[in-house]
Amino acid sequence: MRIKRVIFFYFFVFIVVTAILPTVSSIYSQSQEDIVQYITDLSKDIYSSIQKPDPSIIDSSNGEVKLRLFLSPWGELKDVYVSESSGNRELDNLCLKTIWLYKRYQPFPEALGNKDLWIDVPIIFDVGDVEGKVKGGGWRVKSEEEMKPEVTNLGINDAVDIALENHMASKIAQEEIELSKLKIREARRALYPAATVNYMETTGKTAGTTQDFTDKEYKLKFEYPLYYGWRLKYAVDQAMSNLKASTANYDKALQDLRGEVESAFYAYMAGKMDLKIHNDLLEETNSIFTGAKKRLELGLITRAEFLQLESQMQQINYQVISSENELAMAKLALAQAVNIKDGEKAIEIIDKEPGKDLEPIMVDVSLDECIDLAFKSRPDLKAKQYMLEFNDYERKIAESKNQLKVDLTGTYGKSGGAYESESLNMDNDWYLGLKVTKPLGGNTLSTAVTKDKTSQKHGQSTRTESMSKSVEFGLLDGLQHFSEQKSAEIGYKKAQEELEQVKDGILKEVKEAYLNYKKGLIQIMTNLNKIKYREEELKITKARAELNEASLSELAQAYMSFTDEKAYYIEALGALYQSLAKLNKATGYALFLDDENFKLANRK
Repeated sequence: MRIKRVIFFYFFVFIVVTAILPTVSSIYSQSQEDIVQYITDLSKDIYSSIQKPDPSIIDSSNGEVKLRLFLSPWGELKDVYVSESSGNRELDNLCLKTIWLYKRYQPFPEALGNKDLWIDVPIIFDVGDVEGKVKGGGWRVKSEEEMKPEVTNLGINDAVDIALENHMASKIAQEEIELSKLKIREARRALYPAATVNYMETTGKTAGTTQDFTDKEYKLKFEYPLYYGWRLKYAVDQAMSNLKASTANYDKALQDLRGEVESAFYAYMAGKMDLKIHNDLLEETNSIFTGAKKRLELGLITRAEFLQLESQMQQINYQVISSENELAMAKLALAQAVNIKDGEKAIEIIDKEPGKDLEPIMVDVSLDECIDLAFKSRPDLKAKQYMLEFNDYERKIAESKNQLKVDLTGTYGKSGGAYESESLNMDNDWYLGLKVTKPLGGNTLSTAVTKDKTSQKHGQSTRTESMSKSVEFGLLDGLQHFSEQKSAEIGYKKAQEELEQVKDGILKEVKEAYLNYKKGLIQIMTNLNKIKYREEELKITKARAELNEASLSELAQAYMSFTDEKAYYIEALGALYQSLAKLNKATGYALFLDDENFKLANRK
């Protein structure tokens, strides 16, 4: 009775304490504090890495930049943009550049889970107030589903989003990520005991038709790898490297698609600009040609002059048709880049956006900076680095197979047996075994110690208990170890070679894209000077034509020459944007481009 009272008393105390200090609330509060502390530390770390700006820059801003970072659970930066400006573009740009160059991002605390997240981070230039801003400023973590990046006014994000919906390579890469997660689960499972539950019932008969005896048993069987020379831990680490490589391959698939769409997009935009200037030319020269007809009827111009003008009009019509055909081809290329089924839909969205014409863009970045960004950010390089890790763990696993292997096995349960005329009583059964194995050259030496105790069965009057020891030497039963080691070594060297090839390819790609961009800038400047010359020439010819000192065919030719130079300029401009998009892709989409005219798809 006294014991019951004590139990009830403790139960009452437990209920009261739980009501006053709820466990769930405590856990939730602790989780929130962990998240706030994580964002605070993140903000302070980034702030400490920012090159100190000029005081005048701080004075012309509100002193606070709000950034939105897309981070993986292990702290890898995948995207970032300014969610709220400081009011000073130079300060915003300084923060963004630092974000991309900063490498020491902390892994998520447990409260943030194990999925990629968008995280709001304030960068406050009065760093002592960071924690207060985080707690009181509405800062929170957003999931990928909640986060909808802003759409650029040229509609390129719409095109990329449509392309991603049916992009088979990215879907396969996602499946590989899921497979990698399953491999991690399998590798971790091998660290723990394997258990099975067995039940068996046996009935037997002697000579005759009546039941003679019944045996029953049920037991729990376990196997536990006590020591495998770190092989099992290496297998988990190897599976983690494989997951990271799969994630990097997925990022590469997205960037490849994004680069393809961007290249086709700018070709399409240049095609639209080219058609527009040729339509403008046709409109201008049509009025000249109409006036020429009237002058010919009045005998104010010669037949030869009119035929010359008519030939020019045919040439202009041909240019318009050519521009229309080139635009149609660019439209088809863009449709194919975003997936042929939904290509028309994407172009409709792009054409609905007013946008603005492409303009020359200058990027203040050196070749060395681009190369450095590429080696830090390229997902294909990261994938090869992770695969090198993967193959290194394969080598370690192969080497560890030559070490001692210790296994513990056992069973526990109940069993019993009796003749039909007797009552069946179940009693405890157990078995315990320890086995040690050591490879020796191509042979295997193993020793085992087992002990067991079984209950009384039919025909027995007592329980059975035994202990056994054994030694076994396997002759040439471990020769596969040599081939496994050799295979692992070859795989590691192949991974090294592939990594070096990717590095060489990245170096070549960055240099080629950078030099093409610089070449495009020179071409643009040349075209602009020629356009100015042709524009002045057109003004002079128009003035002379008003004074009847220049023929109508000369005026039409001046319009044509001016339009030709603009067409060359637009062609060079389209190539410039394409080379800049390729340069950004070559750097792993880490190149910061501070220009409102240049629109890239938001990285997710």
